[in-house]
Parts: sequence; C-alpha cells; structure tokens
Amino acid sequence: MKLLNDIQHLTFITADMDRLIAFYERVFEARVTVDLEEDGLRHTFIEVGPHTVLHPFQVTGVEPPDPQPMFQRGRLDHFALNAASEEAFRELRRRVVTEGAGNGVVTDMGSLLSFGFADPDGGCHEVVWVKPGVPAGALLKRV
Repeated sequence: MKLLNDIQHLTFITADMDRLIAFYERVFEARVTVDLEEDGLRHTFIEVGPHTVLHPFQVTGVEPPDPQPMFQRGRLDHFALNAASEEAFRELRRRVVTEGAGNGVVTDMGSLLSFGFADPDGGCHEVVWVKPGVPAGALLKRV
C-alpha cells in the first residue's frame, strides 16, 4: 500500500508576490488557485502540476535570503519540477533561457535529464524529465 503519491505544496518566502506569480505563469503556465492577504502577510497557491502547488508567502519585513551556493541555502536547498514529457522539458528549457532565468545547460544523469533555473527571488531550482521505463530505484544512478 502506498501512503503518499506526491508533494502537495512547497512553502517559501518571496519579496514580490506579483513578480513571482508572473514568472511561474509565463514560464510554466502555472495558475493561481488561492491568493490571500491576512495579518501582514500575503500567500498564494501557484499550481504548477496536477498535484503540486507552490505556496509562497510575502511577509512584511521578511526578505528571502540572498542566493547561496548549493548546500548552503538552508533547510530547503532546492526543488525540482517534473516535466510531463521530453517535448515539455525542451519547451520549458527554451522558456527559461528566453526569460534569462537560466543558461539552459542540460545534465544527462542516465535515467533523467535536468536543467537549472533561478526564480525572481534568486531561488535556484531544477526541471527534470525522467526517461521512460526507468524504475524509481534507478533514478539517481549515473550511467
């Protein structure tokens, strides 16, 4: 019996909610499903996939940390968004490069392809495409 089937949401801080929403709408065709302001903070649900939501908060007086090298970013280093197909992966790569949010360098890890992007607050994340027929246990094995 599987107990979980996905990540429902990821929560983080943004300096500018409108700018962040616009970025994810432009690049990832995301949609906002919740947008609330309460007690000095604003938070939204930005749906980026059928089961995955980004849940950023904009809090008065709280700024996201400056960009840091990998593994020096704090408790949550980065997240990876899963492309629906190889064609979607290639299109997202094109959009990220056009947006100036990444250099488009693709890493082939054998079982998956990935490229990095930076969101408007300097958060460094990834888009991955898992090659067909790869069992879950083989995802991080390099060929």
